[in-house]
Amino acid sequence: MELRHLRYFVAVAEELNFRRAAERLHLAQPPLSAQIKALETELGVRLFERSTRSVRLTEAGRILLDEARQVLLSARQAEQRTRQVGLGLQGTLRIGIIAPSANAWMASVLREFRQLYPGVKLALFDLVSTDQLRRLRDDELDVGVLRPPVHSLELEYQYVEESRQVLAVPTGHRLASKPEIVWTDFHDEALVLIDPGLQHGYYDRFFQACAQAGAVPRPAQFANDIQTKMWLISAGFGIAPTTASLAEISRPGLTYRELPPGMPMVRSALVWKRNNDSPAVQALVQLMLARRQSLGGSTD
Repeated sequence: MELRHLRYFVAVAEELNFRRAAERLHLAQPPLSAQIKALETELGVRLFERSTRSVRLTEAGRILLDEARQVLLSARQAEQRTRQVGLGLQGTLRIGIIAPSANAWMASVLREFRQLYPGVKLALFDLVSTDQLRRLRDDELDVGVLRPPVHSLELEYQYVEESRQVLAVPTGHRLASKPEIVWTDFHDEALVLIDPGLQHGYYDRFFQACAQAGAVPRPAQFANDIQTKMWLISAGFGIAPTTASLAEISRPGLTYRELPPGMPMVRSALVWKRNNDSPAVQALVQLMLARRQSLGGSTD
């Protein structure tokens, strides 16, 4: 019994019509009938009850249908995996991700990648943008999802995601319940910020907007990662701008408010080393860009 016999059998079993099954298989009907008859002879059982008006599966045929579908599925998976190995789609893909991009959209992209390329193991690292850029240049990461800018001729990048900015405040803070926040409200307000050596210019536009309104907030506490920053805000150490995607995660003691108009969208970039020709890297890049475009976004 060969795989082609099982394909012929499944087509007839699903169509319950030899003419339609033959058309589906791009065969003439007489050879298809002959192949099914040969299969029944080999197995020593009747697989179909035939009449001039109908074709029905026998009990033996129903059992074989389930088994045949499993065999054909396994054969397709084996073929796909073999091709992937031949193309280099195996091994480990090291991916850096900033905390705000560890969201539902990113999870769905990585889940689809794993389904398409099961031979590739994903190793994920929660890293700030500056660390990712260094590790990409040093070949310690294959791909990074980080905040621009990317000032390196060694690296290529495409924008894949964007999020608006919001204000994170302790729940009991005066700005948590103020009807409308304006830029002058930030004068002399304590801020909790990511350490300047790690935050990659993220707060520049916020400080510029405050300065234009005559407000001078004061950096009061620095953190080395996003989660620590959000915890310090919830503990009452200060306030800070953050992304709406990060605000989707509920945290006790934190309230999120809209910032005054004028703040730009925050973009995330997919970054990889220019000379990295790994098929796994290119597959992830193409998948992520396709998913971004399917949402109506631009990769410019």
